[in-house]
Amino acid sequence: MLRSLRIALRTLLRRPGFTVVAVGTLAVGIGATTALFAVVHSVLLDPLPYPDADALVRVHHPVPLENEEWRWSLSEAGFFALRESNGTLEDLAVYSRSTTILGSEGVAERVGAALVSANLFDVLGARPALGRLLRWEDNDPAAPSVAVLSHQFWTRALGADPSVVGSEILLQGFPRQVVGVVEPGFGLPDGETDLWLPVEISPENQPVNWHRFASVGRLRPGVDGAQAESDLKRVVATFAERLPSAYAGGFIERTGFTVEVVPLHEHVVGDVSTALWVLLGAVAIVLLIGCANVANLLLVRMEGGRRERAVRTALGATRLDLAAGSVTECLLLTSAAGVLALLLAMWGLELLLAFSPDLPRLENVGISSATVLFTIVVAVFTGAVFGLLPALTGRPRLEWLREGAGLTTSRGRNLVRGGLVVGEMALALVLLMAAGLMIRTFENLRDVEPGLDPAGVLTVQVSLPVAEYRDYEPIAGFYRDLLDRVQGLAGVSTAGATTHLPLASGGGCAIMFTDDPAAVERMRSCFILPVLATPGYFEAMGIDVEGRTPGWAEMENGRAGVVITGAVAEQVWPGEDPLGRGIRGNGNEPPFYTVVGVSDHLRAERLDGPSAPQVYFPMLPMPGTSLWSPPRSMTLAVRTATDDPTVLAGPVRQAIRDLAPGAAIGEIRPMTAVIADSMGSTSFAMLLLGIAATVALALGVIGLYGVISYVVEHRRTEIGIRMALGAPAALVKRRVVAEAARLAGIGVLVGGVASLIVSRALASQLYGVSANDPLTLAAVALLLLGVAVAAAYEPASRAARVEPMQVLRGE
Repeated sequence: MLRSLRIALRTLLRRPGFTVVAVGTLAVGIGATTALFAVVHSVLLDPLPYPDADALVRVHHPVPLENEEWRWSLSEAGFFALRESNGTLEDLAVYSRSTTILGSEGVAERVGAALVSANLFDVLGARPALGRLLRWEDNDPAAPSVAVLSHQFWTRALGADPSVVGSEILLQGFPRQVVGVVEPGFGLPDGETDLWLPVEISPENQPVNWHRFASVGRLRPGVDGAQAESDLKRVVATFAERLPSAYAGGFIERTGFTVEVVPLHEHVVGDVSTALWVLLGAVAIVLLIGCANVANLLLVRMEGGRRERAVRTALGATRLDLAAGSVTECLLLTSAAGVLALLLAMWGLELLLAFSPDLPRLENVGISSATVLFTIVVAVFTGAVFGLLPALTGRPRLEWLREGAGLTTSRGRNLVRGGLVVGEMALALVLLMAAGLMIRTFENLRDVEPGLDPAGVLTVQVSLPVAEYRDYEPIAGFYRDLLDRVQGLAGVSTAGATTHLPLASGGGCAIMFTDDPAAVERMRSCFILPVLATPGYFEAMGIDVEGRTPGWAEMENGRAGVVITGAVAEQVWPGEDPLGRGIRGNGNEPPFYTVVGVSDHLRAERLDGPSAPQVYFPMLPMPGTSLWSPPRSMTLAVRTATDDPTVLAGPVRQAIRDLAPGAAIGEIRPMTAVIADSMGSTSFAMLLLGIAATVALALGVIGLYGVISYVVEHRRTEIGIRMALGAPAALVKRRVVAEAARLAGIGVLVGGVASLIVSRALASQLYGVSANDPLTLAAVALLLLGVAVAAAYEPASRAARVEPMQVLRGE
């Protein structure tokens, strides 16, 4: 073995050009595959970081008669009913994510908070690092206010002070006692949080149809998800009788309200798995193309080393000896490529994470032991396969010793080399097709009219403390004063605020009622998102409204109307004029808010979806009505006359501080960045597929160039004879280019068929273009053929410059 290693090392060092090209090509392919595998492993394959994580499930409520895609969270009353009456779950816990204000005037900051039922820690298997965790009595609305800190927040914000337990922190202007710090690394299934707070819930509260809690359940030993789902459906069937104030009146029958149990890991990963597997497949194709290139290099070396192997055979070397030597040499190549690939993967992961959208579990991505093992397996497998090539070509023959410089290549080996090039071209076309489809999707999304004008708009998140801003009036007064100040800044044309920023805020819905008895049944189901907005908001966002928008005077007098999106008008008053109609939430009795404006084309939730059904209510409710809860967290929209609205971030921030020193200011970014982020997953996939397709195209062209150059070199004698017999140089050039075009054409045909099959995996990621779009396929096919012909031009020109007499004299 040591002798084989020494011989292999000397052989590779004697051919530094071949060694560098082979190692570099394999390193790029293995490195890219390793980087994507690290993401796939951390996001999709790694179990969640909880004890016995396979037993954890998410419980939610589908409403298929409302919308096939909707999955509602749990209500407070529904949570207690499911928890107490099931026989398949060890326990069931709930939580909701929020932000809160930590600190006092001048030092307030927004921090992430989780409002949880105390048993969530037991369900997820958490332990305290200091003090204690939450108890059920902490969830009682009359219990003292307490908090548990995450280990990361305790370390970052409080310097890991061990005396923090028993101390008080200010949240929303009110003191809370810190009772503990949770163990390092513990977090919610769908992301980290800074503080853990007990949510005020009780089985004694009046049941309402408000589905606001995410859930985590733990299956009993020996129970699977299907059994648990069947058991919980039995409980849900009793909701109308058991919780009549929330679920009676035919609600369950009308909506198809039921229950579903899914593995928690599946819920956390969501719909990113398809995209990640497609991207991993794309870089694996790059690796295959790189391997094909190296295989062609090895075949060329084998042709040049036939006499050497014949000599070794004559001296007693067996076929196994030759194979072992070849495998050793290739393993050295792939080992060096594997080490370099790990370095490239580390660097590539940094870039990948910098440009990646908000993927779940992204904080866990890194080069783990599983990733290193994956790299080793790929390198060893690749080396073994390449190393066996000589053994697969047959036993060396002694007559090879009598062959001289005019050695020709067998038809079989020419077919192998041509087949490898055809494979490279086909795989490159598959990647080019995928990248082309994603580019078309991205362009289609960019062409979508969002129903607003983002140019020059600055968005600023603002949160007000509860201690100072308990009710609607002081909040409305703050925003009126703030907007007056902001509109007085140089370069600002208008400003407004909303609770839900288009294409950035989460979804949701509420049950609405209308003054039209015929529309009551259409309105009682949950499909409309209630949004609060200030006067000036629609003008600041550049949202066209048919009719008018409410002003401050009518809002403060309790006479403000509402603006609805076109989707509400179509579903509630189809074929009718909605202006002047009445609508409200939280009750079906007058007074109703009057519809004064309609925004037909606003894409408030996603660019690749229809207009979302939304009702924009005023900040102050009319007498006798309710607007859910006071809007303490809103987002400013400031329209400026500058191309870079962020230059006003400082003055806007100062205006907020002057009016509310205890307010917390969150993200400040242009609206153009908000829209760009909404297309983050598409642009991320487009970027990676584009890079993979470019590399694949380059490797394929290099492989084609190498094969054509090799063919020209080994057919110099034939070309010389043809030219000596009168063949013109132009004809020789055309024949060489035609050979390249033939190989590329076969590759395009094979790749075209393959891409029609493979591109279906991208169907869920596309918008405005078919997975088998003929225009994209034709464009990438022509691109590949054109590049292939261009790659053959230099070898063809070299062939046309062959001197017949010089070649014949050499023979």
